[in-house]
Amino acid sequence: MFLLAAMAIMASSAASAQESCSGECQELGYKPYPYNFIQLQGGVGTTFTDVRFTDLISPTASLGIGRMFFPAVGARLHVNAWESKGGFKTTGDPLTYKFNYVTTDLDLMVNLSNIFSKKHRHLLDVYLIGGVGLNYAWNNDEYNELLATYPSSVVYDTELAWGEGTSRKTLLNHNLRAGLMADLNIAKHWSVGLEIDANSLDDRFNSKHNNSDDWMVTAQLGITYKFGFKKVAKKAEPAPVPVAPKPEPKPVVKPAPVPVPVPKVVDEPLEETIFYDIRQSTPNPDDIIKKVVEWAKKHPDQTITVVGYADKGTGNPTINQKYSQQRAESVAQTLKAQGVPESQLKVEYKGDTVQPFNENDKNRCTIVAGKTK
Repeated sequence: MFLLAAMAIMASSAASAQESCSGECQELGYKPYPYNFIQLQGGVGTTFTDVRFTDLISPTASLGIGRMFFPAVGARLHVNAWESKGGFKTTGDPLTYKFNYVTTDLDLMVNLSNIFSKKHRHLLDVYLIGGVGLNYAWNNDEYNELLATYPSSVVYDTELAWGEGTSRKTLLNHNLRAGLMADLNIAKHWSVGLEIDANSLDDRFNSKHNNSDDWMVTAQLGITYKFGFKKVAKKAEPAPVPVAPKPEPKPVVKPAPVPVPVPKVVDEPLEETIFYDIRQSTPNPDDIIKKVVEWAKKHPDQTITVVGYADKGTGNPTINQKYSQQRAESVAQTLKAQGVPESQLKVEYKGDTVQPFNENDKNRCTIVAGKTK
């Protein structure tokens, strides 16, 4: 009762301190509180006595209907039922017996997530639960069979348990509950959760007397359907402020285009000579090649003539013809590698039939020439 009182004080304080959820509600499109719910749960339960609690695990199921009145405060009517167990210690395995029960509780639910957060809608809600109710137990035949089968040193009789004498058919007693539930919101109307409750029942609940309340703990997984949310009317958009029309811009008078002077084509003929040592055919001076490439780019419509020569003072006409050909073709290949198109090149080779210079050694050369129109 002290726990319930503390929960009620805390819940009422939280309810009075709730802030408006205008911004959050506008975003959601509805008010997350208040709402109604229906809850289905299933799991296991066990009682705590002189037998190990693991030997007394039994199936249990629950149905709950309720309402969350405020973001932090709600209540439900909760019915939990199915099966429970009691038992006696022996030298071997314990002797256990089953019976049925149903517990109806009125529970107070306090949403701890909403107490400690300004938001009203969370992915995970954590509830503190406390309640009071009645427990009704029946079908205690297995206990009576143990009494008839085993000696009193093993299975002892309790005259007042579940009625007097040998009746022992049913039992109606109180139930006090405290629990905790973690609830995962998977959609607007649906959530799944895990609830663990500790229930304090009459000493006679498990058919045995020990001068203290019997404790039953349940752990259940459940699904909850939530309904009855209130819609939120969307705020009207503010009327647009009239904007004064902008004055028409004055026409811009564009100045007459200034004629672009046509650059004059300067007549710059090309004539470069590459000299070779005896029996050499590879062009060596890069600066001459560079000049020819630049001239070809400036005059893409002009033909460049590449003519190879050999000196008459050495070798013979056949060898000299070969050297002049190699010299001319080597220069042409170098120019093409530098970007001069093949269509712009004209390659010739004279051997030693033509001597462009009076000095014999200078005639080992390639002359590159081009004219502008």
